[in-house]
Amino acid sequence: MDVTFLAGITGFDKSDFVKQFAKMCLRKNGYSDDLESPEARRFIQYVKFEDELLREDETSTDIPGFLEKLSFREKCDTIERTFKRIAKQLDPNTSHLFLDIHLSYYKRSGFIPPMSVANFRELVPRDETPVKIVTLIDDVFVIWKNLRAREHKFPGTKLRLREILSWRSLEMLQAEAVAMNYTNEQRNVENYLVAVRTPVATLYNLTLRPRPLRAYLSFPITRTRSKEESVKDINHFRTEVHGLASKHSVALFDPVTIDELALKIALEKSKARNEELVSLQNEMRWPLDSDEKMVRKPAWPIDVPKLEIEEVLPDINNNIRARDFKLIDNSRLTIAYRPYFGGESKGVRQEMEYTVQQGKHVYAYDPKEDSGSNSDPHPFDTNVVVNQNRQEFMETLERLFSAGY
Repeated sequence: MDVTFLAGITGFDKSDFVKQFAKMCLRKNGYSDDLESPEARRFIQYVKFEDELLREDETSTDIPGFLEKLSFREKCDTIERTFKRIAKQLDPNTSHLFLDIHLSYYKRSGFIPPMSVANFRELVPRDETPVKIVTLIDDVFVIWKNLRAREHKFPGTKLRLREILSWRSLEMLQAEAVAMNYTNEQRNVENYLVAVRTPVATLYNLTLRPRPLRAYLSFPITRTRSKEESVKDINHFRTEVHGLASKHSVALFDPVTIDELALKIALEKSKARNEELVSLQNEMRWPLDSDEKMVRKPAWPIDVPKLEIEEVLPDINNNIRARDFKLIDNSRLTIAYRPYFGGESKGVRQEMEYTVQQGKHVYAYDPKEDSGSNSDPHPFDTNVVVNQNRQEFMETLERLFSAGY
């Protein structure tokens, strides 16, 4: 049996997403998608931590109610008992355990629970059991709207954009701690960061393939996003390389599956109107042109208080950089597409340099028509493999993917 923790904060129907993903995995491997059937459980055992927590608590009817309890110690004790409860239910004959879990809860400016190594050791006592951690994320403005939409059902649960971003950062930190505590001489456990709008093949390969090749996509975003033809060119490449990745069971990390720079664009467009609410429109977000059946499309427009956007933007900028570097850490190589498209992309250059600093390879497509391509000596590090012919570049990627690098 291998164990996959599917973590992430609230606000984007994570459990529905994980259940749909588990059912897709079952169907793809010839099983019934009834998660409770004995046949399906031989392949995937799905466990939702919160359901078991409420069964263990017995007095609360929902998680917001549980978190309202005054005693911090009581809540921590219940969470600890829930880990033990789940451990007793695990089927050693299943192939894959999917544990749907929040590693942190946030209520009334307080976080819970503190990290407990003993709790996670309870679930996976054997040092040789394969473990994977996946932290699922979505755009903060989508979560912001979803929390407000359910405020009538769960009063007091709406959050400011900055609170959501802080909570997500803590959840990622908790996931890193879990991964570190499961790492030993027999297994190297990583925390993979996956946006729910990523093509589902990436999540499938990360969770069900033993050692998939992992790659990060890097391409100009800031300079190109306002130019329709440039976006079409990049999206054509994204579609093609995602198809290659799916064909060869590669996990491909794509930066625009999270696009919180849309907040900056919305704010800039609103300045002339000087209004308290900023309207975030669909066209302000990078168009994905990908299959989003596993997750609902955002309900546009999203009207956010101007002050909240101004408050969070400095943190958004820092978070984007840290997140993209984390995705490179999760990868074995970086694929850079047109680093000089419309002028030099500072972001792409930083990502290429960071990849090389980590001792990894960059494979770049840098056509002659892009500015900067013909400088002598060539501006790239010698560890960067450059193609100026697009067909040859795609053939290089095909060979890398098919060989598993």
